[in-house]
Amino acid sequence: MPVVSLPVLADLKKTNREKDYAVIGELARRMGDERLQALHSRSARDLMRLVAEHPAAVAEASRERPLLSRLGQGREPVERLLDEERRALMRTNEDRLDRYLSAARVWGADWPRLSKALAGRPLTEAHEMMVARATELLPYAP
Repeated sequence: MPVVSLPVLADLKKTNREKDYAVIGELARRMGDERLQALHSRSARDLMRLVAEHPAAVAEASRERPLLSRLGQGREPVERLLDEERRALMRTNEDRLDRYLSAARVWGADWPRLSKALAGRPLTEAHEMMVARATELLPYAP
């Protein structure tokens, strides 16, 4: 049984590793819904086939992924757009990681004091204290 759906897994694979984008493309090919395939495909050839065979699904997906509205420009321009999109996704991931590292530094600096305050307390009380401190120190961005 899968732990996460294919679209969620594809989103999780949007990292800084080049090889993850090939995995995303393969995941897209396994998605049964053509709109989801259009949203996640990493192949100009696959996208051009999708727009030819399922234009309504691609048109709907283009609201979320503007690159899809430019499929009529041909394979080379679409490949260039896919490369630009991949680089933008990598920069977004770098920014996300920077936010996590910044939050980890703040949490790490406070941890010695917090761990002493938690020592010897019942688990439920320690948990409440930890959650309260995390709420104060860490950014909240759902």
